[in-house]
Amino acid sequence: MVEQKKSDQKDLGNYTHYMYWWMYRRCNFDCEYCFRRREDSDESTDEFIYKKYSPEHIAQQFDETGKVWNVFMTGGEPFLYPGFVKLAKMLTRRHYISLSTNLSTPNLCEFAETIGSGRVLAINASLHILEREKMKDGLNGFLRNFHYYLERGFNIRLTYVAYPPLLGRIKEDIKRIKDNGIDKISVKVFQGSYQGQKYPREYTEAERTFLRELGLSKNEEAILDRRISFLGRKCQAGCNVFSMDIYGNVTRCSTLKDKYGNLFDGTFVPGELSLRCTARRCACTYQGIKFASAEPFAVPSGIVAKPVRFFTDVCNWIGSL
Repeated sequence: MVEQKKSDQKDLGNYTHYMYWWMYRRCNFDCEYCFRRREDSDESTDEFIYKKYSPEHIAQQFDETGKVWNVFMTGGEPFLYPGFVKLAKMLTRRHYISLSTNLSTPNLCEFAETIGSGRVLAINASLHILEREKMKDGLNGFLRNFHYYLERGFNIRLTYVAYPPLLGRIKEDIKRIKDNGIDKISVKVFQGSYQGQKYPREYTEAERTFLRELGLSKNEEAILDRRISFLGRKCQAGCNVFSMDIYGNVTRCSTLKDKYGNLFDGTFVPGELSLRCTARRCACTYQGIKFASAEPFAVPSGIVAKPVRFFTDVCNWIGSL
């Protein structure tokens, strides 16, 4: 059975469109560095949405676009979404999914047994070590679940956020992970506030050197070194890449809130052209790095938004002629 799951991975994902779906706000962890606002954890709103739109309906709405999608499912914790496995099954009949998870929910095995690994293009398994240590099985439970997915052929990668209070232990934690046979590890640069300080700006030079020695990816190096912007760069967002909230409202991306209708109620209409980015700062640097047409660059200190907006609007107009 394991070998059969591994063979599924030959399907590399011939998708044409990408949806970043903020699908659920609930989470069973309470990480200090989580970017979710406390007021966003209203469970009654989530309950209304999943009761109103069935997995069959949501999958059908993706089908009716006539596109093949890679649906990136994030939250909150996606596996807590009621009927999540059924939803994933419905979506992966025609589309692909990717997801971010803490690998802690009871339905992990059901998902792996039901969904072919070839239809799941990527799993970001977030190791929130402080939350894990509050649990009975702690880190061992996470490692066990990670190996289970790895053995079943899923493309899974462990992520560890370099939150400032964790810097004194991160090296030992990573060693322990590697000693348990896991080498697909991504150290994520912390982006946010800690004790009134803004990161990654406030990492000291010694801390920056330390993080680089851990083996940061090219993208994480860029995030560590500078304020990321894609101003004026052509981006697929709004053409074949979109963001969607829990209500089904579709916008250009997580930063630019240009509206493209609602997928759930059938009013979603994608744009026809790749447009230039008009955002001075990117709220989700990973989306920008993945979908913009050029490398990110440092934001000039004296830059103002309106002239750049005018410039990009003119460029978009010329490009449409």
